[in-house]
Amino acid sequence: MDIYCPVCGEPWEMDSLHDVPGTNYATARKRFAREGCALFETSHNDPPDSETAMRSGVLFDLLGDDIDGIASLMAE
Repeated sequence: MDIYCPVCGEPWEMDSLHDVPGTNYATARKRFAREGCALFETSHNDPPDSETAMRSGVLFDLLGDDIDGIASLMAE
């Protein structure tokens, strides 16, 4: 399932959070909620998908650590 960058709206496979060098999954998940794509040392979409980014950011704020719930709601 995909999670979406809360800055630019780019989709990322949820399991990619396991592959962030120098950090564990829980820390990567929290950082992604703040930094989005920058966590993976890549640039943000230009132009951003502002609607998707806003929706993702709201879900991260509301659901916090429930990344499965965030991914499920973004898939709808």
